[in-house]
Amino acid sequence: MSLQRLNVLVVDDEAPARDELAFLLRQQEAVGRVAMAAGAAECVDLLSRGGFDAVFLDVRMPHLDGLALARMIGRMVRPPLVVFVTAYEDHAVEAFGLAALDYLMKPVRPERLGVTIGRLVRAQALAEVQTGPPALDDRIAVSARGQIRLIPISDVRVVVADGEGASVLSADGRYHIRQSLHELEHRLNGHGFLRVHRGYLVNLNHVSSIESFFNGTYLLKLSGLRDMTVPVSRRHAADLKSAVRL
Repeated sequence: MSLQRLNVLVVDDEAPARDELAFLLRQQEAVGRVAMAAGAAECVDLLSRGGFDAVFLDVRMPHLDGLALARMIGRMVRPPLVVFVTAYEDHAVEAFGLAALDYLMKPVRPERLGVTIGRLVRAQALAEVQTGPPALDDRIAVSARGQIRLIPISDVRVVVADGEGASVLSADGRYHIRQSLHELEHRLNGHGFLRVHRGYLVNLNHVSSIESFFNGTYLLKLSGLRDMTVPVSRRHAADLKSAVRL
């Protein structure tokens, strides 16, 4: 598997220190692009264009120091990881308070830089796993008048088998979805839904009353659906009784 290399930005007002760190970074196998900035303004301009995984910040710089710049970076929508690089130890506590990934002392040793790069690689991999493609865990996509609507799952009262797909009923209306009732049963698992009939999947959180019959079946009334009742088949009656502790 090919390594996804890091794109980094070095920010230091002293050219020799900036060039030296950029040189060391380019020797790291996990590092790809290395850009440089002489101060805060140039740094912000480069970051606004995107594409950086990490920023190596000098702490003491004129006009706007590295700590203040890190606070600005932290307010970005997708901030890069921050590593402070300095000849002074007295800002280490504040640096980590700003969620810095690491704190390097000048002159930077190649082996110590390698440790930092390893941390950056692991942090980036973890972030990709945690974020990944956004999942609609609390919403369900439905068709409505040629558009796609995202309805909170908690608002759904019942799902009814409807041809090859299903109809989702909420207090706001009835919407078609292409997924089958069987597929939705798995999709909505853990959200309070129960299969009560071959054609119905009901949200127990919205059951307002339960009517029982002598043949072992039940009829459910749901809040927000005034004129609709949901039948519970004999086959699923035991599941309902267990769920609501009848």
